[in-house]
Amino acid sequence: MSDRLLQARKRLTRFFMVLLTGCLRGFSRIVPYRAGVFAGGALGFVSYYLLRRERKRALTHLAVAFGEKSPSWIRRTARRSFVHLGKALLEVMLIDPVRLPRIVEVRGMENLRKAIGQGKGIIFVTGHIGNWELMGHTVAAVHPLSVIAAPIEPEQVNDMIVNLRARMGVRTVLRTRPGAAKELIRIFRENRVLGILIDQDTDVESAFVEFMGRPAWTPTAAASMALKFGAPVIFGYDRRTADNRHRVTIEGPLELIRTGDVGKDVIANTAMLTRKIEDAVRNNPDQWVWMHRRWRRQP
Repeated sequence: MSDRLLQARKRLTRFFMVLLTGCLRGFSRIVPYRAGVFAGGALGFVSYYLLRRERKRALTHLAVAFGEKSPSWIRRTARRSFVHLGKALLEVMLIDPVRLPRIVEVRGMENLRKAIGQGKGIIFVTGHIGNWELMGHTVAAVHPLSVIAAPIEPEQVNDMIVNLRARMGVRTVLRTRPGAAKELIRIFRENRVLGILIDQDTDVESAFVEFMGRPAWTPTAAASMALKFGAPVIFGYDRRTADNRHRVTIEGPLELIRTGDVGKDVIANTAMLTRKIEDAVRNNPDQWVWMHRRWRRQP
């Protein structure tokens, strides 16, 4: 495919992303909550059949992670993950501070409060499990929360996501933007919570650790900052229940591996945190982003 054709395809993709998210945002302003979540599930169901490349990736990755499962289980789980993500998208657009505590149950909030009491800032590690955005909103209702993320293209979609978080009290630190490093230091000085997702292969400082039985290129920032700043580390994840409510589980503060060899300790702690994410994914396999190319790079 020529460069000109590739650029045209990217422009067309951006246009449809802006159009789709704009339509969904407008829809979310007029539809009742339950109906909106149902519509999000329908959107995910249709997307499973329309997005051929993403469907194929999800099926392939599930077969890698759950090789012992039948083809019908893998297809059913992949389809359910698309439905779940469609619901999650609409939930983020529909949620408000009044409804949030009605649909989210928290287990282990005392663990977060214990970490806050140390006064060193908190590193909250999670993955793309359940509705991670609703979990962030829930934490922000208790204590100031910032999340570190890469900017999303196109800019209009990025702005929408940042604004949706901001209205629920979540600040977004865009890691490639000016002032991001200073803002991270300020978070620890002000004893705020920093949310970091470490379950995707991205172009940041990373290391290979095992995930679902295969080496996976995994961001090391959470472990590195915890060792550098002495901030307590919390692990949490969200799980959608059968009635489309959510259960957030919070663990910690976690005991980190400290041998004195910083390089090895960063990798060992990243592996430890990744095992926690894997356990949560295995317990809720239909609530993870299987279309992501998690094992894109290999050692």
